[in-house]
Amino acid sequence: MLVVFFAAVAGAALSSVGAEEPSEPATQQTLNGGVTGINAAAFSQDLSGRVYVWDQGRLRPASSAKVSTGNAMVRTDSSGRFHFGAADRTGSLSIVQPGYDVVRRPIYYDETVIVLRSLVVRAVYIPFSALTDPKVQAWAHDLVDRDLINAVVVDLKDESGRVFSIAATPTVKQINADVNGESVGVFLEELKQKGVYRIGRVVTFLDRTYPYWFSDNALHNLSGGLFIDGMGSTWSSAYNSGARRYNIEIGVAAADYVEEIQYDYVRLPYESGLLQRRSEADRVAAITRFAQEASEALHLAGLAVSFDTFGVVSTAGNDQGIGQSVEGLAPYLDYISPMVYPSGWHPGSLGFAYPPAHPGPVVRINVEATVDRIEMPGSALVRPWLQDFRDYQGRGIPYDAERVHAQIVATAAAGGFGFMLWDPSLRYEQDALEQALGIVWTNAG
Repeated sequence: MLVVFFAAVAGAALSSVGAEEPSEPATQQTLNGGVTGINAAAFSQDLSGRVYVWDQGRLRPASSAKVSTGNAMVRTDSSGRFHFGAADRTGSLSIVQPGYDVVRRPIYYDETVIVLRSLVVRAVYIPFSALTDPKVQAWAHDLVDRDLINAVVVDLKDESGRVFSIAATPTVKQINADVNGESVGVFLEELKQKGVYRIGRVVTFLDRTYPYWFSDNALHNLSGGLFIDGMGSTWSSAYNSGARRYNIEIGVAAADYVEEIQYDYVRLPYESGLLQRRSEADRVAAITRFAQEASEALHLAGLAVSFDTFGVVSTAGNDQGIGQSVEGLAPYLDYISPMVYPSGWHPGSLGFAYPPAHPGPVVRINVEATVDRIEMPGSALVRPWLQDFRDYQGRGIPYDAERVHAQIVATAAAGGFGFMLWDPSLRYEQDALEQALGIVWTNAG
């Protein structure tokens, strides 16, 4: 028996790939179109199916899509097929494929065809301190309702180590790092009902709370005390399995509220004075190990996974002392998000006397370099962070709609797929967001 779930736009095309017409399964009892009961015998059988993607008017099999039942995770083959044994079958099915919507559905049937819709993220960032403000939530709804954005990036864990209760784990509560996030949960559920793609940002190894409670899991200075960076922050250790697990569990805990977990500060500090200063190979191995562990847990939970990276890592040819390697991370992640802010480049960088004065070319060079480092087809897509804040170098150039739009255009031209704008003050250039609607993007995934 084959039951077809599909987006309305893709329905007519299913016949071209051999899918049968939808039929009413004997194992489902319905009332007014809703499921009222499931035959338990259905769950004693294996679960098989196929995943397709619908992109630019074309339906094709989704190769290497990550399909999870919550108990097991497999990848689709070249024809889009997946299979689970009866022991791995649970009550929900999730599919993650870079560049497409995350799909979560109840398991009702013996075999399923699912069509994924292409998703070009157009997102703005909302910081931890603003998320509970009703006026900020209304402002975000307005951007969505006007189709200026289709995604948001919201803080679940911030630089201080605070964690909203919707992502709080027992360890978070133990160290008193949890903050009431009930209104944030309601806000995110409202966005879900509008079809908004929700990205939860987790500030990872930079943490001003966890290291004081679990000092053995933290970075230390040359005297053996907690390492404190130039900004006064402590760091948990990427070399430590407990510190890695702590941040992974926060991501899993938020699975009901977001489609993707984005790890920021997923690196080692670049300052000197570290007791645990190691070789580049060791640094890269630690961050890559976190990517592998995080992807295994979060994909099983039905979540996409992304990492923020330093833009210079893509162009320098080494880890810059922080352990990030685009080549090493790409096979495990769904998105790599280089922070390519033009103001982050020193005078003379990339061939420009003053990089912030050349937002389009600077972004294009960096995004192209990141795309070029991802050699494996079907692995991470590049979705960068772009500058929507005033230049903080000497000239203090205001970043108006023209400069923001130039970065978005450059991202598409360089092979990136979607974008996120950063401005914690929330003064985003809405004209640039409106202009972005006319940009053509190509999903190379």
